[in-house]
Amino acid sequence: MAIESKAMKKRLEEKRAELIEHLGGLDLAYPKPVNSDEASEGPQDFEEIAVDALEQEQEQAILVNERALLSDVDAALKRIEDGTYGKCVVDGVPIPEKRLEAIPWAARCVKHESELEQRNLSREELYDAETE
Repeated sequence: MAIESKAMKKRLEEKRAELIEHLGGLDLAYPKPVNSDEASEGPQDFEEIAVDALEQEQEQAILVNERALLSDVDAALKRIEDGTYGKCVVDGVPIPEKRLEAIPWAARCVKHESELEQRNLSREELYDAETE
């Protein structure tokens, strides 16, 4: 069974539209980061300020993740145009169809994705050790 690029392109375009719509809502909610004093309207107790700051931090994290996912989707659409969709960006080996069905924007085969995640985890552990 070959990868049907028209169907994948449609799925990716739908995901792209969904992400853009969601990002628009997040951008409206928090157009730019503000500190907790600026975010509060009038006097609030410490607990309210802390909750507001935590909510804003979570929204900002979601915003960053959604933008990264949008970038991945755009890159997948570009690979469809280039004729390289479905091939690992590291070594050109075909990405299993089941992986692409589950994650249409996947750019790497399972092996290389796992290696990337391990490198990222190692960097995070190194950072954590340096900041302790």
